[in-house]
Amino acid sequence: MRRMAPSPAPPPTHAPAWLDRSAPAGAAWAPLSVLASDDLDETRDQIARIYKPHDLAVIGPRQRVRARMHHRALGPSVSLNRLAHGAAVRIDPDRLDDFFLVQMPLAGEAAVWHQNARHLSAVGEATVISPQDAVRMEWSCHCDQFMLRIDRQRLLHVAAAISGSEPAATLRLAPRLDLRQGSGAHWWQLMHYLAALLQPGGEHPSTGLHTAMLEDHVLAMLLRVAWAPATVSRAPASATVPRLRQLEDHIEAHLDQPLTVADLARAVNSSVRLVQQLFARERGTTPMAHIRRLRLERVRHDLLHPGPDTRVLQTAEHWGFEHPGRFAAAYQQAYGESPSATLARSR
Repeated sequence: MRRMAPSPAPPPTHAPAWLDRSAPAGAAWAPLSVLASDDLDETRDQIARIYKPHDLAVIGPRQRVRARMHHRALGPSVSLNRLAHGAAVRIDPDRLDDFFLVQMPLAGEAAVWHQNARHLSAVGEATVISPQDAVRMEWSCHCDQFMLRIDRQRLLHVAAAISGSEPAATLRLAPRLDLRQGSGAHWWQLMHYLAALLQPGGEHPSTGLHTAMLEDHVLAMLLRVAWAPATVSRAPASATVPRLRQLEDHIEAHLDQPLTVADLARAVNSSVRLVQQLFARERGTTPMAHIRRLRLERVRHDLLHPGPDTRVLQTAEHWGFEHPGRFAAAYQQAYGESPSATLARSR
């Protein structure tokens, strides 16, 4: 299940120990360890102390956790965490309630069901979990994630200051963030800075004022890359969410057929502009990028679970990829290996 996508661009020359998976780096951040356990119950309980109580189950009969977690607070509202379970696991915390969570894989991949959609992330892709929406996750056995835990009330107050309004009851961030380009790459550079600052021996902010200013900078950057003021709401849910669900259901049902944005608009009796706005606001992507990602996931699933007659090109064509070269490039970028390599490894 492991995949390696291209490194975020532009990466610093030397990754801080927090973000480095080498043995020397592991020794450098060992003083920040809060968990090293092969026991499932102990793993769940210790992680719950940092986050919240949750259900944790191993996926597969021969799997056993070898969990490692490191933790350091930036200040009262933001903490940096790194977690690997050492096994494929299913995690169900329901709603986070009191905090936002930004998850950035350093290895492996994670599937996250959140905001009525499934989001798959690997190296170079972040998932952003808003506290009012239920979430469940599956991490691959090699999944190793760098994460920010952010206090909900503090982020709401920073959002209010930016928008010039009173703090809202809820705030829904875009659930996916591309760390390899645009504003997402700037966010990833900030994570490198924080990781270097908070590693043992780093120059941690010396005063409460400095800490508060740095936390505000982190929160403002997150809002810049994952939020639009229209997503702040005092209502339980946006009136447009049911239409978005209709769109996603239509896509799922017709994923192996030709689809355009105009087709989607007709399917839900809407305009092309509204369809594009819905995906941008609620999913942080475009309709066609969403469709391509789902199709790539279907191809990968079929190649990971092949039948005797499974072939790469026929599988790609079945899921709507008409140009072999473009498909192969997109697959390589998403999963860090060629589709033929996936198939050969699965036979």
